[in-house]
Amino acid sequence: MVEFRCGACNKIFNSKEALSMHLQAKHSKNNDDSKSKRNLNYKKIRNWIIFIFILGLIILGIYALMTTSNSFDNLPAAEINIGSHQNIALHIHSDLEIKINGQNFPIPANIGISTGIMRPLHTHDSSGEIHIEGPYARDFSVGEFFQVWNKTFNSSCIFEYCTDYENRSTLKMFVNGQENTQFENYIMREGSEILIEFVS
Repeated sequence: MVEFRCGACNKIFNSKEALSMHLQAKHSKNNDDSKSKRNLNYKKIRNWIIFIFILGLIILGIYALMTTSNSFDNLPAAEINIGSHQNIALHIHSDLEIKINGQNFPIPANIGISTGIMRPLHTHDSSGEIHIEGPYARDFSVGEFFQVWNKTFNSSCIFEYCTDYENRSTLKMFVNGQENTQFENYIMREGSEILIEFVS
């Protein structure tokens, strides 16, 4: 008697038709599995490519946002509008005092503040306290405060008062009691006490 053996499960059948029916009923799935595995591998590769592409777009977007938010780095304070005291990463204060020939020169309230505009360097009152604020940490100089104020200050002049060798007029700046020759380039820090003194 001729036997027909299943190559997949080793079962024996009496006829070729029985073996054929067995293969179709029990083992035809193996062929489908290999096809579905190939399809799954293709889908996995495709999904990974899509994932990497989307991840790249996200990273590019974050980079663009970071470089945009820091676009204020090169702008002078007089051109930056922080809008309000919300969402700021920098908030420090320096004190400024100005003396012209021994007389205190008043520093007005609301320098750098107007309708809908608040510069990163501004005053709220006439105490001489300068508020230094921004959406991210950045250095601001004394000279930038004077630009916001629309007044002159450098190593030779404060307002319309300028040094003159013949008249022996002098302009000095002190920071925390120590003479400082950086003048308009001095970077204001938390608690800096700045005195600018002109004598003619």
